[in-house]
Formats: sequence, structure tokens, C-alpha cells
Amino acid sequence: MQPFRIAGNLYYVGTYDLAAYLITTPQGHILINTGLAESALMIRTHIEALGFRFAQVKILLATHAHYDHVAGMAEIKKLTGAKMMIDENDAQVLADGGNSDFIFGGKGSMFAPVKADRLLHDHDTVKLGGMEIIVLHHPGHTKGGLQLFIRC
Repeated sequence: MQPFRIAGNLYYVGTYDLAAYLITTPQGHILINTGLAESALMIRTHIEALGFRFAQVKILLATHAHYDHVAGMAEIKKLTGAKMMIDENDAQVLADGGNSDFIFGGKGSMFAPVKADRLLHDHDTVKLGGMEIIVLHHPGHTKGGLQLFIRC
């Protein structure tokens, strides 16, 4: 899957079947979801192919903490130094590599653990470079499932 611009400063940088989105701003970028661990290098390649600097990723967000959405977070956080933000109800799953996931867990870590730098709550706002993302808590798929409402 080739990366592409969706609209404005929102880009698709994921695989053909696992979405990852990049929001660009003059003060740095926001990456939403990473897919599987092996997707980290491809996401970097996609970001750079679009003409953006991978090192400018400042915030990492996840819609929920299942391995197919967050397994590349540890590597990308290590490479960029970006701040990891996730719903408070999925923070433990992220921190233990998925072992405490109520659906897939209980068999040890399934991905490299990541400690959240900020815990998100319903109606929190994430801001960077003139962008505002409103967090809407929607548990079910995971305890910390969320939607992100992007306001330009």
C-alpha cells in the first residue's frame, strides 16, 4: 500500500489492511496507530516518501491497545522520542505488551511493552501545532477504545 494524502494535513501511512494515520503540523507530527511490529519500518518509509521527517513525530496515539494497532509503538517511540498517549483504560495492556488484554491476553506479552506518557480521558484534548484532537471514550472492543475527533 502506498501512502497517500486523505485531506488537508491528514495522511494514510499504514499497510493495505491495518490503518495508521499521520497528522502533520509545523511543530511536529501526530501518528495514530502503528499496526504490527514489522510495520514500524514501513511506516517510517511511508512518512519519508511523503516528504516529512520521521524524527518530527512528536505524539503517538492509539485508538485501542490490541496488538494489531500498537505493536510498532515501542520501536517508533524509541526512534523518535515521541510521547505515547492512550486511554487510561488501555494503559496497562500497552504497558504489559498485551498480556492483560481481556480478549487476547493471558499468554505473556504479544508485543514490546510501552509505558504511556499521558493517560487520556473522555473529552480530553490533544494539541500540537494548531491541531486539536478531542478524545471520545468508547469502550467495548477494548476497555479503553476511543475515537479521535480532529478539529483544525
